[in-house]
Amino acid sequence: MTQPEGETSRGPGPRLPTELYRHIFQYVSSKRDLCNLSVLSRGLQNEAEFFIYHSVDSSRRAHTEYLCDLITSSPHRHTLVRSLSISNDDAGARVSEAKDREYWERIARLLHDLPYLEELKIHDNMSVPTGNKNAWVLLRGTFSLRHFDSDFVFDESLLEFLCSQRSLERLYWIESFSDDDSARAIADMDIVGPHSGSKLAPSVSVLNTNSPRFALKCMSAAILSHLWICGPCAYEDDGWMNYVAQFVESGGAKSLKSLRMNLPYRKSTLVSVLGALVKGAPELRSLGFVPIFNASDRDLIDVLSQFKHLHSLITWNVIGRETSRAVAQACPSLRLVAGLHYSYSHEYVIFPVNPLGTPRPLHDPEYLLWRGV
Repeated sequence: MTQPEGETSRGPGPRLPTELYRHIFQYVSSKRDLCNLSVLSRGLQNEAEFFIYHSVDSSRRAHTEYLCDLITSSPHRHTLVRSLSISNDDAGARVSEAKDREYWERIARLLHDLPYLEELKIHDNMSVPTGNKNAWVLLRGTFSLRHFDSDFVFDESLLEFLCSQRSLERLYWIESFSDDDSARAIADMDIVGPHSGSKLAPSVSVLNTNSPRFALKCMSAAILSHLWICGPCAYEDDGWMNYVAQFVESGGAKSLKSLRMNLPYRKSTLVSVLGALVKGAPELRSLGFVPIFNASDRDLIDVLSQFKHLHSLITWNVIGRETSRAVAQACPSLRLVAGLHYSYSHEYVIFPVNPLGTPRPLHDPEYLLWRGV
């Protein structure tokens, strides 16, 4: 990737002032081109490496091991990394216990050497056997994160890490549905409210998780503005009402501006759940995912009209123009209805309302429709 230590470049030195190269290199989008620039001359190397190592991404074990060794062996690179993403696309390959431990020790050393890391995504792709807990590597870190994204088994090490990250703003955590260890750990999770000394960072405002239990715990500890629960909150009518009662009683719903959850399909249950949310989360500006409905579902449209600040409504599928018109008339604050298009991931059809506009597609892999309230 970079010129070996001690090797002298044969290329010409830069003729512009060195500080100008950073402004020029920010328009170079290819990492390969930046690597070529870094070996062109010693004068270009530092400025090219500033962009090469700013965001580091690896999805293969062998590549991750190489990057760990490359960065940890060069102290001047330790301060360059701001964003690190490690996943395990080849997790199905068999490795010995000793090799696996060596792999995670490498990652632990890397995390220790990145004092200015701000964003960390570290995934095992939910392929780790129950009981194989790797969150201990996080405790070696010397950084203060703003964004953390992981699917590690939830244990005391992960909780200790989360409680140590006092500047954390965005938290994404994925639980394996067969992960009994995480379920027990979450049930025993000892946190208190943000106004009485929360152990979990009270700065967390954005939470994305597939664990309804974890979401409830976090809602009592942080003042959330954005919440996305990907997993099923309940499977029956009574279960839904029990969950939404806990959701509202946590007190955390009052601060929510944006909420995504897999809302129930039964219309009567859906109306009851939304009615509870109207009272418990009165500041909602963006709400999803509502099962598909039509203009004749007056009870549903009436309860939606009670969200006085609602700007965007997200549905599981594309609704008709007549339905969007009926919702617009009932909800004067509404600005758009977005229907999730199942043909492609992150694909929506947007219906502008109040005033009505032309439907258009939206590709949203960065979840801006959820975060951009």
